[in-house]
Amino acid sequence: MTAELKDELTIVRVLNAPREKVWRAFWQQEALMQWWGQPKEATMPFCKVDFRVGGSMNFAVQQADGTMIWVKCIYREIVEGEKLVLEQHISDESGSQLDPPGWPASTITLLLEDMSGKTKLTVTHAGMASEAHPVEQFKEGWSQSLDRLAGSLSLQ
Repeated sequence: MTAELKDELTIVRVLNAPREKVWRAFWQQEALMQWWGQPKEATMPFCKVDFRVGGSMNFAVQQADGTMIWVKCIYREIVEGEKLVLEQHISDESGSQLDPPGWPASTITLLLEDMSGKTKLTVTHAGMASEAHPVEQFKEGWSQSLDRLAGSLSLQ
C-alpha cells in the first residue's frame, strides 16, 4: 500500500506593501523578473508577458548550476487587484507546452486582500506534484520566491 501523493499547496503571507503595489508585481514584466518562480540564487533571463485572459507569460529561470527551465503560464482568470489564476506548463524556448512526465501542468491561484496598508497574499498551487517533484519541493521554491517578492517590494 502506497501513501497518496499530496498534490496541492497553500501558502499565506502578509506583505508590507499596499495591494496595488503587490498586484503590479504579478503582471509587470520588470517586477516579475525580480522574483517569480525564482528560488535562491536563480535568475530570470527571459520574460514575455501578455497580461489578459487567454494571454500568457513565457519565461526562463536559470538555476545556480546553470540549468535553464522554460515555463509558460496561461492567464485563465484576472480580477483586477484581487485574483489571478494561471495554468502553468513546462515549455521550450518558443513557448510550446511540453508537460513532461513527472512535471504535469498545474494551476496557480493568487488571492490578494487589503490589510490596512499591507496585503494578505494566499497562493494555492494545485496539480503540480509528482514522485519526481514532491509538493515539499514546490513549498520550498514558493517560500524562496515569496521572500524575493517581499524584498523587491521594499525596494520599490
